[in-house]
Amino acid sequence: MVDIQLASHLRSRRALLFILVATIIIVLLTVHPWFLDSWFLRRSRPTYGAWGAQVVWDDTVDYDKADRLFPKKSITVGVVTFATGEYFAYLKDFLETAEDHFMSKQKVTYFVFTDGTKKAPEVALKKSRAVSIITVKKEDMSKGVLVTKMEVINKRVLELNKDLDYVFYINIDFRFVGKFGVEAIGDLIGTLHPGFYWKNRYSFPYATNPDTKAYVAPTEGEMYFAGGLFGGNRESMLKLTETCTKNRAEDQKKGLEPVWQDESYLNRYFIDHPPTRILSPEYCYPKDFWYMPWVKYKRVLTGQDVSGGPHNLLGGAAQAKMSGK
Repeated sequence: MVDIQLASHLRSRRALLFILVATIIIVLLTVHPWFLDSWFLRRSRPTYGAWGAQVVWDDTVDYDKADRLFPKKSITVGVVTFATGEYFAYLKDFLETAEDHFMSKQKVTYFVFTDGTKKAPEVALKKSRAVSIITVKKEDMSKGVLVTKMEVINKRVLELNKDLDYVFYINIDFRFVGKFGVEAIGDLIGTLHPGFYWKNRYSFPYATNPDTKAYVAPTEGEMYFAGGLFGGNRESMLKLTETCTKNRAEDQKKGLEPVWQDESYLNRYFIDHPPTRILSPEYCYPKDFWYMPWVKYKRVLTGQDVSGGPHNLLGGAAQAKMSGK
């Protein structure tokens, strides 16, 4: 009788333990849907691209070397962002936090595109730094010109400002919270997408329609890059924006548009022209995330959209969630 009671007791304990473990897993999946990815689909921390470009992590980058390559006020850096429509509310915080953390020893010009409906906020700037407000009017949009982000960056910034050494596009709802200096400078710069940097290739949301110019074949691609932060020297950015603009225009003539729009064309471009500098998710950390593998230092907190902000200058954002669907 005692043996039967003991066996029954052990079975009950095993059942309770099973229920407890199952409950913990369900809770983890509910709070953090990528829990299984982080344990079963993860790869090792990316430190270099297959083509040799370094991934910038706080514990691997040589800050002293970067400072020697780019001494104080030796380069002029442009920052392009779009504060149209609902995005205008982020402008003041964007500029103030950038002044605290972005290229603090270099000459910087912020090129801010607005729809002209609101007055730009006053922000105290350091010496050799300026804000250029560029208004894009609705009547201009109705003519069908300069309606895409890549085209505007190309025509209204890169072609007209030949004094720029390097140019970054950065989402307006990004908030600078840590060092973002010359360690991030490169001829062509991409940022690892925070939703996919630890995942395997098959999970990347590349364009899968072979008819689109953004198409990526199953045998292509090693890293997936965020559309909310990219850059490079002026010449490289001219080529990037020209190519992406051309490819999108050709697709639009056919009635085609990849799900992630500019981000899809950007990833296609980076496969054909690999970045020479890769920024880790330290530069693109979703503000609502409590855990990301290998990220110990946060430099930039993102909003809800890391795919590149408004794709049509007068429209709302394509709500690019982390699921990549």
